[in-house]
Order: sequence, then structure tokens, then C-alpha cells
Amino acid sequence: MTLTGTGAGTPELAAYVTLRRGRVADTDGKVDPGANGSADGRVDPGTNGSTKPAARAASPELVARLRRALQNRVPDYMVPASLDVLAELPTMPSGKIDRPRLPPPRGARLRSGGSTIVAPGTEFERRVAAVWSDVLGVPTDQLSTDADFFTDLGGHSLLAARTVSVLRERGIGDGPAVRDLYAHPTIHALAHHLSTPRARGATVAAVAAGPGPMRRGSRRWRRAAPLLRIPTGLAQAAFLLLLVALGALPVALVYASFGGAVAVSAALGPLALAGLTSYFTMRWVLPPVLVRLLSVGLRPGRYRLWGWTYLRLWALDVVLTVAPLRVLAGSALMGPYLRLLGARIGRRTHLGSGMVSAPALVSIADDATVGYDAGLRPWIVEHEWVVVAPVVVGEGAFVGASAVLEPGTRVRRRGGVAEHTVLTRNQHVPEGRWWGGSPARPLDGPDPVVAEIQELPAVPGWSRWDLARSVAGLAALELTMIAMVTPAVVLVWTMLLLGGVGAGLVAAALSGPVFVVTVCAAVGVLRPLVLPRIPLGTHPARSSLGIRKWMADTLLELSLTLTNSLYSTLYTVPWLRFLGARIGRGAEVSTIAHIDPELLVLRDGSFVADMASVGAATFHRGYLNFTPTEIGRRSFVGNAAYVPAGTRTGSGSLVGVLTVPPPAGVPDGTSWLGAPAMHLPRRQDSGDYPERETFHPPRRRVAERLAIEFVRVTAPASILAVSLYLVLLTLSEVASATTAPVTALAAPLVFAGGSLAVYLTVVLAKWAVVGRYRPRREPLWSRFVRRTELVTGLYEAAAVPALLGVLAGTPWLPPALRLLGARIGWGAWLGTTYLTEFDLVHVRIGAGASVGERSVVLYDATVEDGAALGPLSLVMKGERLTRHSRWIGIPAQSDPLPVGET
Repeated sequence: MTLTGTGAGTPELAAYVTLRRGRVADTDGKVDPGANGSADGRVDPGTNGSTKPAARAASPELVARLRRALQNRVPDYMVPASLDVLAELPTMPSGKIDRPRLPPPRGARLRSGGSTIVAPGTEFERRVAAVWSDVLGVPTDQLSTDADFFTDLGGHSLLAARTVSVLRERGIGDGPAVRDLYAHPTIHALAHHLSTPRARGATVAAVAAGPGPMRRGSRRWRRAAPLLRIPTGLAQAAFLLLLVALGALPVALVYASFGGAVAVSAALGPLALAGLTSYFTMRWVLPPVLVRLLSVGLRPGRYRLWGWTYLRLWALDVVLTVAPLRVLAGSALMGPYLRLLGARIGRRTHLGSGMVSAPALVSIADDATVGYDAGLRPWIVEHEWVVVAPVVVGEGAFVGASAVLEPGTRVRRRGGVAEHTVLTRNQHVPEGRWWGGSPARPLDGPDPVVAEIQELPAVPGWSRWDLARSVAGLAALELTMIAMVTPAVVLVWTMLLLGGVGAGLVAAALSGPVFVVTVCAAVGVLRPLVLPRIPLGTHPARSSLGIRKWMADTLLELSLTLTNSLYSTLYTVPWLRFLGARIGRGAEVSTIAHIDPELLVLRDGSFVADMASVGAATFHRGYLNFTPTEIGRRSFVGNAAYVPAGTRTGSGSLVGVLTVPPPAGVPDGTSWLGAPAMHLPRRQDSGDYPERETFHPPRRRVAERLAIEFVRVTAPASILAVSLYLVLLTLSEVASATTAPVTALAAPLVFAGGSLAVYLTVVLAKWAVVGRYRPRREPLWSRFVRRTELVTGLYEAAAVPALLGVLAGTPWLPPALRLLGARIGWGAWLGTTYLTEFDLVHVRIGAGASVGERSVVLYDATVEDGAALGPLSLVMKGERLTRHSRWIGIPAQSDPLPVGET
């Protein structure tokens, strides 16, 4: 078997067979003419001048027998799509199969159910059959209307996405979705489904009455918008420089007081004090003041992008990024702090997420729960407009982890939003009802753990003693963060004093490994001291256990933030084992978001991709629940998937991108996609690679990867340290040559120059190490993967925190990404830096299109002009969202709201 292409250019698995003897008998003793090894000695000319043996179609009887045999031996996704008979297989001098000389597949599809072809009976069926024929490369006279797209015709997820896209382009059906094809996998069933009018409003949550249609801007406004971007962009740059100036002021004054001569031991104390003053001022003092000022007069409505209201909202988000929300999330102090920022927060709440925007427009009532990384977004950008409306969580309501609540959403009293669910603009969850999925659908009730918690007696609020312990825990965490950078600072300062400027520069370059080791040591030592044992089951959260759980979570969050490039490397697994996780040989892990390592089991060869959440604890009504989670042997958890605690995935299984696995678990060898999850009968084959390139690499390749990934882990910290060292050195020179006011005014420009230098270093590294990204498929252990992962680590752990992160939502981010190779149209608004493999913009976002928060657009997909993709949604490989349409869901499906409505 080998990976080849269809007439539509789609890769698929093809089988070629030869005969051990000259002839093969049928089950009734007759000779199968399609299996006669001596009957075909023809050859086809190859593209390189060589010859290719001609393929010959097998008989229907042989096809049926081989398919039955394959179905009994291998998973559905490994059953080839076509079967051809060759007199012999082409070989190289080494005796290996010469795959480039294999002929194009011309044989029969490996379809089941005998050879009977049921022709289309209606015009709608004929139109659907024509699409299937074009995508699958199968003549229409060989397509039966009762043949299953996946199990009979060899279809897989990429072919499904392309089929649905062509249906949309040809106007067949009312917004067909990939989920429709999986639910109706035959021509007859799909045609009947698409020809039946549907009330899509019944599949989503109730939408409250809101403002009328949001009209696109007038021609006059659209001509003026690019001009408005310029003054707004300059105002954004000025605001960022103002923040840097406030943070750098104490350090600049110390330099000025010493006349720039800071390479003396007497300056160490004042500089350390100035640094601490800057840290606490920017983190704790300034955010409440600025957030309150920026929120004055903020009202619900629709506002022009790049206008004054947008500028205020953007500035609010920038200030909140330096505020301690992520450290306070999950603690007894989160509610009081959000009240300080202007939010309306009730009593006895659990707020486990720091992803809160525009606090003045957020209201959370008594006894409500907000889970890990739930996004409360009172404002969004869509189609040249900014939509602003309150987000309300009612009394006793539940918002699950990784959920997204858009402007105008409301979860009413004792209502619930399940994990990984999206509520779009103005959707309301009725009192006592539960919704889940993307798009949100009504559920019978909460999951069993939450249902069990709801039956327990109420838990009192936090006591004063608990609040005091929480304050002490917060102080300990803040001191820990300061202690994490101290060894690297001492190293550089000591070398500067002993060896001069050059020695200090070398020490700064070598401080990266010191910093990484310090962070890991601090987390590795302190976490088991804080939370030595995790008791299974349900326990009161407003207790010593709850405080210790919050501190343990925060320590892991610090590890993920400060040593981000450590993850997705060979160093991740031993690090997690040290923390208590049970991880098998050959497993790969890209993240540790909200895990409890002691309760996590990853079997041999398993893979957990970036941004996935696996086994997070559940909080509600003052309780928390711990349950073990197991990922099976050679199973895969996709990017941004959410695997609830207590889930068990079977060996060889797959949980796709953004997917929540089924509540009953994931059986061996099965594949799932979506929220709620749908079963994928057949996977797209990724190619045939030897085990040494996938699961069992040679020792030399392991050593090579360890060396490259050591650079990936430590280089970002070293680059940032060198940049800071040179910035302070430059500031010293400025202070020695000018007055204190000039030094203070120059400081933000010098720091901005340092950030720019970090970004340009990453740009040079990208072009030197990888060059231009081109479409390709590589096994995990290839050198190319190592090089691209090195660049990704530098980008995410150096360029983004140093500069690009604060440029999100400004006109300056698109040109910065263009230097890295991305092709971004003029006037595009980007609120994210999650863009890698920059040159491969086979993901096409059309003019005037919008992609919502936490959505994923996979490669080879297209979002056409004016199309809108909602939050927490997925556009699959090869899928196309048609012009001026609206989509939402995992995977995407037609949204009942017209484009531009609220």
C-alpha cells in the first residue's frame, strides 16, 4: 500500500497486489481474470524516462474478498481506497519497492456490499453524485447511492471537507456542513437531508432580542477607515511607550543619579530596589487605576473599528495583560480584585479564569462558577465594527472550562454552560437549563461529576482565616517569581563587576540555562511541598486543600509561561515524570495546562498536542473534584482539544483538534472530532514512514534532537537577557552623557529598541534556520521538524513576549508578521499572534472576512470574502466557507444569524 493522489489531487491510500503463483482461483473454483499474473506485461512510460508497470483492475469478487480480509485485520482508516493488480512490483537495486515507479491507481474502489450499483433516482441525488464523483475521482456510473462515503468509497476527513465545500459552491442544500456528511454518509441519505428544509434555529441556544442588523460601513467610511488606522496606530504606540516609560522610570532615575556609572557594587542595591518598585507598580498599583479610568462611560453598542471606543477597549486589554489576573484566578482573592477593577461580583463565587475583558461590563452573581480559561468577552471585532455588550452569569450558574461567552450572553440562574462551549452574541441560557457544544445545544443536564456536586449541601464562603492564608500564599508566589530571576541576575552582575562589560555580555548569553533550571527547580521543589497529595473524589474547595490546589496550579502556570519553549521537547516527559505523571516510553507532550500530574497517565507512544487540556479538576458550588485521566498507547490528542478528567482514550485512538471526546470514553482505534464529538469512520493516511522516523528513532537521532532542543529551551531566555543587558548598557551611556529628564524620556525608546532587536533576531533566525516554508509532510523525528520547532520556540517564547504580543490589535502586527513570511492583506485586523509556518498561507482569509476568538482554520482551507467564522470553531483541511456567509461550530456549520447581525 502507498499514498497516492486522486484525480482531484487529494492524497489517498492505494493498494497494489501481485500473485505468488500465476493464477488465483475464485471461491467457486473459477479463475479470476483480474488476478492473472501473466496476463499483463504492459508498461507505462514514467515521468523520468523510466517505465512503470501498468495497473490492472481486479475483479469485483477479488475486491470483495480482499476488503473482507482487510476489515478483519486493520482499522477502517487503513483500508486502501483502490486496488490494482500488477504482474510485478517495481524495485530498486537494493530490492526495496520503487514507489515513484508505481502506476497511477486505475482499479476498482474497495467498496463493500457486492457489485450492485444503485443509480440516482432524483435530480438532487444526481447533483450530489456528480460532486462525489469529482472529489473522489470515481465515475458516476460506478457510484451507488447506497455506498458509504467512508467505509465503502475510502473517503476521509479531507475528502469530506472538500465534498462539502463543492456542495456549497454549487448551491446544493442549505449551508451543508461536514457534520451532515458524517451523519448521512450515502448519496441517498445526504441528498434527502439537504433537500429537506430545516429550522436551524432549533439547534442553538435562545437568542435574545438585540439591535437590528449591523450594516457594513458606507463607502465613505470604508475609504476613511485606512486613514483612521494611522492616527489610531500612532495613539496605540504612544500608549505602549507611556506604559514602558512608567515602568522604566525608577531604573532611569537610578542610572541618572549615578551618572551612568552602574558597574559598581554601590549601585546594586538601588537598582534592585528600582526594579522591584517598577514590578509592583506596574503589576499591582497601575492596573486598577487605568482600568477604572478607561472604563468610564463605556456603554453597550456598535462602534467603528479604529475609533475612540475601540482604542479604549484595546488599551483595557493591554493593561489587563500586566495585571495579576492569571495568578489570582482560582483563589479567594479573584472576586475582590475584579470588584476593584469595576466588575460586579457576587459572594461565594469561584472564578478560575483570568481571561476577563472590560470588567465593568462583566456581572457574576452569588454562588456562580467560572472554570479554567473560560473567556468572558464583552467586546469583539467583526466586519469593521466593534460590538460591545455585557456578559452576565446568574446566581448558582456554571460556566465550564474553556467556554467562550461573547457580548450580550447571559447564563441565567442555576443554568449551565458545559466545558468547551461557545455562546455567541446575545444568546441566553434559560434558568435551570444546560447547554453544551459548538454551536451550543440543549443538554439533558450536567455531566455526572457536576450533577453529583449539585446534590451536596451548600458550602460556606471563605473565612477570614482562609482569606489571610490566601494573601500569604499570594505573597509567597510573588516572592517565588522574583526568586526565579535572581540567580541569572546575580550571575550577570557578578561577571560585570569582575570582568567588565564583555564578561557581563557573555554571562547574559549564558544565563538562559541558569534561568530555565532555576524555574524548574523552584516549581519542582515547591509544588510537592504545597500539595503533597491529591485526594481522589469530591472535597470542599473553600478550605486548605482549595488554597493549596490554587497555589499548585499557579506554580505550573508559571512554568508554562516562563519556560514555554521547554514544552514540545524531549525534556518535557522527564519533567512531568518528576512532577508525578506516569508517562510511557516514546510519549510526546506539548502542554501542561491545568493538569494534576499525579492523576495523569500517558501510555507508550501517546501524543498530546499544544494548547490541549487533559484532566483538569472540576469546581462548582464550593467543591472540587479530582479524577484520574488516561491517554492510551499510541493515541493522539489534538491541538486545543479538551479531555475532561476521568476520560480514558483507547490505544491507537484519535481525539481531533478542538474536540471534546464522548462521555463514554474513546474505544481502541477510533477517531473523534467535534464538540459534541462525532465518530470518524476513516482517517486520512499520513504516509508510510519507517518506525525509526516515528516511534523508534536511533540513538544518534535522539542525541541530535536533545542538542537542538536544548537550544530551543534555553535560547529565548538568553536572547531576552542579552537584549535587557544591552538596553541597560545603552541607558547607562545616555545617563552619563545627559541629564536625568533626558534619561527618563529616552528610557522608553531604548527599551522599545531592545524589544525590536529581539524580534529582528527571531526574524533572522527564521530565514537562516528554515528559510521559506513550503508544503511538505514530514515524520516526527525528521530534521526539518527539529528546525521548524526551534523557530517556533524562539517566536513564541522570545518575539511574542518581547514585542508582538502587545502589538495584537494594532496596525503594526501585520507588517511584523509579513517580515516572517506571512502574506497578510492591507487593512487586516489581527487580534492574535498564533501564526506559525508563516509562509504557508494556504489558509486564505478573504477581504472583509472575520475569524472568531479561539477558532482554528487548518491548512489548505479558505474563508472567502465577507464570510464570518464564529468563536471556538473549526474550519477543516480543504474546507471552503463561501462568500458573505456565517459559520460556527466544531466543525463549522451554517449559523442561523445572517452576516452582521447581533
